Amino acid sequence: MILAINIENTNTVVGCFEGENIVFVESISTSLTRTELEYAISFKNIFELHGLNMNQIEGTIIASVVPPVTNVVKRRQRGFPKMRC
Repeated sequence: MILAINIENTNTVVGCFEGENIVFVESISTSLTRTELEYAISFKNIFELHGLNMNQIEGTIIASVVPPVTNVVKRRQRGFPKMRC
């Protein structure tokens, strides 16, 4: 499964793909003050809401117009097993 994250000025859209199928798409608020842990908790909660486990992620795609948030999210994603950013 591939995790796709689109970081925009107001919202961050998080989605997952399995092959050509969209597993889910959700949106959370983008915040310059949110920490790595806060983003990790948000992502984990989204996965749990959809009955998925973060260990199923094989790679991550990040698109962003907010470089400071990109760096926080990127550092967080590297902490998950098998995940490449």
